[in-house]
Amino acid sequence: MSHSLQQRNTRSLLTWLPLVMLAASVFFYLTLIGHIRHMKHQQLQQKQNNFWDAYAGDTARVPARLKGEYDITAGAAGEDAEADSANLAFMVQTHRLHEKPYTVTTYISAKEYRHLLFKAGTAEAIIFIVLLVAIVIVNRATSRKLWTPFYSTMEAVRGYDIRQNKPLALGADTGIDEFDRLNKSVLALIDNVDQAYSNQKQFTENASHELQTPLAIIRSKVELLIENPNLTEDNAQLLQEITEANERLSQMNKNLLLLTRIENSQFPDMGPVYLSALVERQTRFFKEYYENEVATTTAAIEPGVQVTANPALIEIMVNNLLRNAYIHNVPGGWVNVLLTGRSLIIINTGPQLESDPERLFDRFRKGRVDNRTTGLGLALVRQIAQLYRYDLRYSHEAGVHQLSIAFR
Repeated sequence: MSHSLQQRNTRSLLTWLPLVMLAASVFFYLTLIGHIRHMKHQQLQQKQNNFWDAYAGDTARVPARLKGEYDITAGAAGEDAEADSANLAFMVQTHRLHEKPYTVTTYISAKEYRHLLFKAGTAEAIIFIVLLVAIVIVNRATSRKLWTPFYSTMEAVRGYDIRQNKPLALGADTGIDEFDRLNKSVLALIDNVDQAYSNQKQFTENASHELQTPLAIIRSKVELLIENPNLTEDNAQLLQEITEANERLSQMNKNLLLLTRIENSQFPDMGPVYLSALVERQTRFFKEYYENEVATTTAAIEPGVQVTANPALIEIMVNNLLRNAYIHNVPGGWVNVLLTGRSLIIINTGPQLESDPERLFDRFRKGRVDNRTTGLGLALVRQIAQLYRYDLRYSHEAGVHQLSIAFR
């Protein structure tokens, strides 16, 4: 699962920073304990020295015991020792006076050191939490500010459309060297893509335009041959096939040029298209033209339906849909046309598909071999639907095919 760079950075920070700070806190805590033990030892040792020096200097006036401070008893206590009890810390050492051993025990309160340790530990925990939260907040705020040029670049790239031929606006000086270099690289890449797209567009237009001349010459030469009085029946048949092939090639060239113009957004003119009248007129035309091949045509057309688009493209879309329904039909079949304010649906009988339905709208894809088609009709329909964001769908079942376009 992908996450933003800021999220990944924060997650990494929250993973490793607490561990580092915890290790530092443990080190600080252990160091503090060591200092406290050293302080206790120094204080007990100082008491040992002070009380023994006072007692040894004047045994008559200095008491041998002062509750909570020290005890001096005759005799050796064994090894010197230092320990803690519930509330007191004490040190036991053996001293000698006039060759006689004396045991000196000094005491200090252990509560103060425990309180110091607790307060220092609590303060350290609070500092740990506050520091962690502050680092995360500052890091997120700083990251958000630092990455603003990057997100601006991504937004500009996301909204860039090569077909609109508009320059990509990127900041030349973001204040961050890496993002400045990124913007320069993106601009250089866009320039190369624009140049390649422009060259391809120009080549396609030139090729389609130049093809019209030899196609027209072929058509005129064939017409001259057909008018030859010495033309035989076999030659006439060959010329007829040449004429049909030439017409298909000419139509294919026009369709490819039209596809290119649609992809290049060269149909900017928008206006109201009265779809009800258009569908009714074209349905009537195709019904009469194919009345010997398709037995029945029914139409349910809601009056007053209109869309806002380029009129020429909408007419091409409707013509191709209807032509597809009639050409790819079966003898004695039927066509049903339904138009509402939300969609155009064309249902027709027809043979089973010989290709993948998912690729029916690809260029040069045909449901079956038919010399009357170029394989570009439905590709044009899809291109127009994508241009105006119409929802184009196809389904078939038991020899019945349905193409629908939902207007948005």
